[in-house]
Amino acid sequence: MVTFIKTYQVADSTSQNSFVTEEQDISTDLELIEEVDEAIELPKLKKKLFSKIKPDNVEQTDTFYGIKNEEEIPFRNIEIKPKKETSLEKLFDPTPLTIDIANWQIIILIVAVLLLGFVKAFSNNRFKQSIRALFNYGVAQEITREEKVFFHRSNILFTTIHLLTTSLFLYHLKSVITMPSLNSMMLFLLIIGFLITIYLIKYIFSKILFFIVDDISMSSEYIFNVSLFNNLLGVIFIPILCLTYFSSIPFSSILVYMTIPLLLFTFFLRFLRLYLIGIEKG
Repeated sequence: MVTFIKTYQVADSTSQNSFVTEEQDISTDLELIEEVDEAIELPKLKKKLFSKIKPDNVEQTDTFYGIKNEEEIPFRNIEIKPKKETSLEKLFDPTPLTIDIANWQIIILIVAVLLLGFVKAFSNNRFKQSIRALFNYGVAQEITREEKVFFHRSNILFTTIHLLTTSLFLYHLKSVITMPSLNSMMLFLLIIGFLITIYLIKYIFSKILFFIVDDISMSSEYIFNVSLFNNLLGVIFIPILCLTYFSSIPFSSILVYMTIPLLLFTFFLRFLRLYLIGIEKG
C-alpha cells in the first residue's frame, strides 16, 4: 500500500493555486457581465467569508458597569429623614443709635476739647503746675505769688472750659429733671449766663470781705484755689459728656455711678484745701 505525504510547501502551493482559480472564475464572470445585456444571476458568495460576522439579531444582556449578576448584589434600605429647617439667630442688630443731641452741643464739646489741647500745647509748664497744685498746697502757693494769677492764658482757658462743660452738663439734666419748655439754645445761654453771674458775685464779695479784714493777699489765694477745683470739674465733665452723647449708656446711670462720686470727691478736696488755708492763715 502506497501512502502519500503532503508537505507544507505542497499545501501552500495548492492553496495558492485554488485562490488563483477562484480569481480567474470571478474575472471570467465579470467579462460575461460586460458582454451580455440581459439580467444574469451573480454567483453566490461563499459562507466562509461571513463566518466571523455576528448577526444583529443576537440577544445582548444589558449590564451596569459590566456586572452580569447585578440583581444578586445585596443592598440595604436606609430611611432618609428630612432635616428640619432651623432659623438663624441674629446675634447683632445693627440698628443706628438715635440720641436726642443737637449739633450745637457737639460743637461746644469739641471747642472745649480743643481749648484743653491748646493749653497743653502752648502752656505746658502751667498745665503741669495746675495738676500738681491740686494735690500739693505748696505748688498752689507758688502760683499765687506770680503776677498773672487770674489773667494768665491757661487760667482763662481753663475757666472757659469749666463754663462750657458745666453748662452743657446742667443743660442735659433736663432729661432727668422736669424743666420749663424753652428753646434749647436759649436755655443753654441762660445757664451759662447764670454761672458767670454767680462767679462774679462770689469774686466781688470775696474781695470786699478780705478788704474789710485787711488781708488782700489771702483773697487771691482763696479765689485761686476755688477756681482751681472748679477747673478740675470742667475737665472731668468732658469724658462724662462724651459718654452721654456717644454711647448707649443711659444718662441716669452715668449720673449716679460716675458724676455724683466725682463731684463729691472734688468738693472734698476743695473743702480740705480751704481748711488748710484757714489753719495756716489763722
